[in-house]
Amino acid sequence: MSDKQTEKNYEKITINLPTVDLGKIDYLVSQGFYNTRTEFIRTSIKQEIEKNSFTFDLSTKERTSDTSPFFGLGIFDISRSALEKHLNAGTKMKIFVIGSCRFGRNVDVDLVKETVESFKVFGIKKGPPGVIDFLESLKYNH
Repeated sequence: MSDKQTEKNYEKITINLPTVDLGKIDYLVSQGFYNTRTEFIRTSIKQEIEKNSFTFDLSTKERTSDTSPFFGLGIFDISRSALEKHLNAGTKMKIFVIGSCRFGRNVDVDLVKETVESFKVFGIKKGPPGVIDFLESLKYNH
């Protein structure tokens, strides 16, 4: 995977830390426990996520037992053709994503209204103008 592809899978965030905590992180970096502050923070976050992995496992079991869900843990691209398949089949999607959900540039609000019943994303949501605003107005019912 190229550096450009890797960068697309990361989202920059800003956090505020107490001065003493930041000093402790800097001390650990200076002692060689971590290469950088960023490495320390990423490692800490990953440890907390792993510590709570049962929550994701439980959510996965609940969501995949649903009748017509789209459940995802990761990065998902939803294309116009995928939505058109639901339109042609007369079915509606229940979208639940932990990670990133991106809609294709050629997806419009009218198509989404016809094909998406409910929508919930914990993480990053991207799409053409109006699409995400409409989806955010839907309640997620599972």
